[in-house]
Amino acid sequence: MKKAVYVLISVCLVIMLTLSACKTNNSPTDTAVPDRENTLQPDDGLSDRLTVTDMLGRTVSVPKSVRRPVCIGAGSLRLYSYIGDMSILAGVEQCEKGFLISSRPYQYANDGLFKSLPSVGAGGPQGSADAEAILSVSPDVIFAIYISLEAADFDELQKKTGVPVVVLSYGKTEAFDINIIKSLELMGKILGREERAESVCSYINSLQSDLNRRTEDIADNDKKSVYLGCLNKFGSHGIGSSTANYSLFNAVNASNVLDKAGYKGYQGSIDTETLITLAPDVIILDAGGIGIFKDEYKKNTAAFDSLDAFKNGNVYVQMPYNAYYTNLETAYANAYFIGKTLFPDRFSDIDITEKLNEISKELLGAECSDYIYETAGVKYGKLDLNLLK
Repeated sequence: MKKAVYVLISVCLVIMLTLSACKTNNSPTDTAVPDRENTLQPDDGLSDRLTVTDMLGRTVSVPKSVRRPVCIGAGSLRLYSYIGDMSILAGVEQCEKGFLISSRPYQYANDGLFKSLPSVGAGGPQGSADAEAILSVSPDVIFAIYISLEAADFDELQKKTGVPVVVLSYGKTEAFDINIIKSLELMGKILGREERAESVCSYINSLQSDLNRRTEDIADNDKKSVYLGCLNKFGSHGIGSSTANYSLFNAVNASNVLDKAGYKGYQGSIDTETLITLAPDVIILDAGGIGIFKDEYKKNTAAFDSLDAFKNGNVYVQMPYNAYYTNLETAYANAYFIGKTLFPDRFSDIDITEKLNEISKELLGAECSDYIYETAGVKYGKLDLNLLK
């Protein structure tokens, strides 16, 4: 009897083990994962690509590992200089080789490099992309800025060259524009230099926050009114070149006489009579137009000398910063100079030359004050009216 029971139990065990094995072999949770090589799809040409959206909203496929970038258009190479690996540049525009006499700290910081690289076209503010010259250096991505062009123009360049074209932007203000931050972040992603881009963007944001923190609580009736003259706008201009909603004034919460008078945007011809009516307490001139203003002053000395700003010695000079778009390091230093000029007690800890060097070293890796002063022909400070006579 016992033997029969043992046999029955053994048979049952065998049956149970067989059923269990069948169930295990059919269980989806235990299905073996095949080797990765066996799951790869046929090469679609995109496995080594990165898809990005540029500043015009264009979808662009770029290499995941960029080895030969080029930068074309006003300000493109400058943005690259802030975050990119300069050793892999395939070429530069001819105008970046020192042909234009103007202050470009990013050229100074990369002394000799641009001159040694092959040309990818003439470039310049009114220039256009030279597809043949670009192709001659075999780039794998093109970073571009052209203010007057549309998305279709960049699509056409991309079609002609077979090279992805990524459009960047400085936005519509002189310095503190979100489009600058977005462009730097985009470049960082494409170049595999996100950490550097994040560092630069964080630093720029910290400057803006610091400027605002120092001045945001100053009451309007405690602010001197201020006028900007000789603003560089596609070239040098005299004292009548100015703008309402000036970003560097806004950065320090200054009282712009053009804003108070209801002006909008850029004003290229504020005449002497209007300036007398505006009656600013302080005038800040861009050094790029001092030569032109010198002639204006000689022709109309009495009118200018009647202004309180001239009578009281409150005419100052900031550094020129528009040269093939905006030299951001100079513009940011200008904002500190404006703050120190209008609200000296709030900026008593700031030495403007030291600040300029700090900013340029952070963005470009080089202290550029001597170069900037030399090309401007003046330094930050009060305008010596005796030099105008």
